[in-house]
Amino acid sequence: MYAVKFLNLLRKIEEILLASTMIIILLLIFSQALFRYFFGSGLIWGEELARYIHVAQIWLGGSLAIKKGGHIRVTFFRDLFNTQGRKFIDLIATLLFFTFMVFIAVKGTEFILHLIGTGQKAPSMGILMAIPYTVVPLGGLLMAIRLVQQFRMIWKGKLLDAGIEGVDK
Repeated sequence: MYAVKFLNLLRKIEEILLASTMIIILLLIFSQALFRYFFGSGLIWGEELARYIHVAQIWLGGSLAIKKGGHIRVTFFRDLFNTQGRKFIDLIATLLFFTFMVFIAVKGTEFILHLIGTGQKAPSMGILMAIPYTVVPLGGLLMAIRLVQQFRMIWKGKLLDAGIEGVDK
């Protein structure tokens, strides 16, 4: 019960963040164009911030794509099997994807700790590079959470075509 509420809240937060960051990027790029046209020079930090926000969108969007079944899949081999065979292949694929996302989250965290130790800063914004890189382990963790949800639904037989119709159904 609490897990369902948490996952629904997570989906809403992801959707709001993705929509609001898209608006922020559009405003940043538009203001860059205006500044260059009227003043001959853009905001020094604008493009860098837009780039970091876009990378964050990709990592956060990956989690939402798992939720909605939006990741690309090649199903030729899988489609050769009956329903039980497909279920088994989907479970294995989800488990492998989950393992990779946990690896990304762990290694991303280690890299952030390394960046904090070196004190490396962004060229134009001057912030610690650990801040924009935080989206890597966060995105890996969010995708791992969604993959646990997907695995459970496949296991229970509620999701026969994992990743095709998503875990919303």
